[in-house]
Amino acid sequence: MKSILQIIKATFLGGIFFLAPLILLLVLLEKGLAIVQKITHPIVSILPRVSILGLAFQDIIGILIIIILCLTAGILARTAKAQKLVQKLEDGVLSFVPGYSFMKKTNENIMGFESNEDLKVVLVPTDAGLQFAFLIEQINENNFSVFIPDAPNPWSGSVVFVEKKDIKEVGMTQKQALACIRKLGFGAKELLKNKL
Repeated sequence: MKSILQIIKATFLGGIFFLAPLILLLVLLEKGLAIVQKITHPIVSILPRVSILGLAFQDIIGILIIIILCLTAGILARTAKAQKLVQKLEDGVLSFVPGYSFMKKTNENIMGFESNEDLKVVLVPTDAGLQFAFLIEQINENNFSVFIPDAPNPWSGSVVFVEKKDIKEVGMTQKQALACIRKLGFGAKELLKNKL
């Protein structure tokens, strides 16, 4: 009974973590569109009132301006100065947000973006047996910090410190491991074939 409640809790939290960024994005786009419409209203008000596919001309211009702003921001984000600024923000502020670094790397991996630092998938021993873990960093020549994600919600988990001798490399991608974790272990037979 306790494990069923844990699965329900983890699934519920996974849903929140999945929906929260989408809702935030929609709210930001709505607020952005409202601001752009206020700016473009004096210009658009002198044009004839036209509706295209059910959208007012003012809405279409607002959406086009937001698209142009996003493309411009994307181009600027690729510059060295912008990347340095983002790195400073991440190191100084965002690194203190719980799970930010892991979520950022995971999302980059899922979206197909190149990540400067790829998280290595390993198996580590726990009281329950071997578990998937992501190698975070080497502390010294014999000890590592790893993140052990929960199933089915890999956004939560535990940070543990393990000795080098206890780490078993499995040679799979972060995306494959996350998919297996979300599916409660389904697919592990193929992923871990001849590795255990």
